[in-house]
Amino acid sequence: MQAKKLVVLVVIITTCAFLISSCTVFKKKEKEVYDKKGEGQWVYSSQKPSPYGDQKRGTSYSKRPYPGQEGEEVAYARETKPFIAPYLLGRLKYKVVVVEFQDNTKKGGQGLGALVTQELTKQLEESGAVVVVTMDAVKKSMGRSDAGFLSTSSALWKLRGLLGAQGLVTGTIQDALVGTGASGRGTEAMAVTKLEVTVFDTETGNTIRSITGENPIYASRAVGELSEDKALIKAIDFALGGVTEGIIRGLAGLEWSTSVASVEGSKIYLNAGKSTGLKVGDMVEVYSAGRLMKHPVSGVSLGRLPGKLKGKAKVTEFLGIDASQTDIESGGGIATGDVVRLSK
Repeated sequence: MQAKKLVVLVVIITTCAFLISSCTVFKKKEKEVYDKKGEGQWVYSSQKPSPYGDQKRGTSYSKRPYPGQEGEEVAYARETKPFIAPYLLGRLKYKVVVVEFQDNTKKGGQGLGALVTQELTKQLEESGAVVVVTMDAVKKSMGRSDAGFLSTSSALWKLRGLLGAQGLVTGTIQDALVGTGASGRGTEAMAVTKLEVTVFDTETGNTIRSITGENPIYASRAVGELSEDKALIKAIDFALGGVTEGIIRGLAGLEWSTSVASVEGSKIYLNAGKSTGLKVGDMVEVYSAGRLMKHPVSGVSLGRLPGKLKGKAKVTEFLGIDASQTDIESGGGIATGDVVRLSK
């Protein structure tokens, strides 16, 4: 009897030891050797001490923008790219216009503004929460070749009516500093960049978000050929992460709407469609533009009064990249530029 009890006890202890060791193994971050096939995946960078002291440490989550060193060990995250905020906005995406960033750095004139604008546009679209309207479409619709005319509230309201854009994003690059040195594998570079971004509501012309994006210097480390360019790209990519999330959170405070692009008989064409998240069968309500109210002392826009309900329509077909056809179910007198909201 004692022998049997001893055997049972040994089995229990062995089983517990196996389970504990298994949990420890599974908790470890899986390592892989980086090869060029992994380029473009989202990776966890390892913790590195700051040049200013060992107390400043952190782990970044950023996209590798260039081929790594062969044999470099990288811990790949098995999740997909961080998904920021469709849950904040619902299934319908917001439309925004991103104006090319102004370069206020000493590197001005080297295409840095266009690079930052392109990267921000990419991050916004990849977030799954935003549709970005191209500046070419804006200039063609507004009949202007420059972007300076978008600085007035009347121009922003016109932009909303013509293209259904709820937000306008402008920004400046305040700093872009790159330092180099020598390492065991060749030239080493680190970069710091600072971005200042403003998000405007096209309905009122008011600022709905002011955002500053910066990167920790250790997150930009690059070694080898073209290390300066690589470090700067990593710095921009990291700084834009916070900017993208700030823009989306700012838009989340707005009620979703789009606008009537044109009217033909009993059919209404909208500046929103499949890309925005509309579905065939959705019911929408069409309103006239309400009067803009301003503060009697400061003159700041307070918002627009609710417009008159003109009618209801059903989405029947998608057109192009992001437009749709609807059939009028009730009402009338609907015109281009009228405000459209999803029926509740």
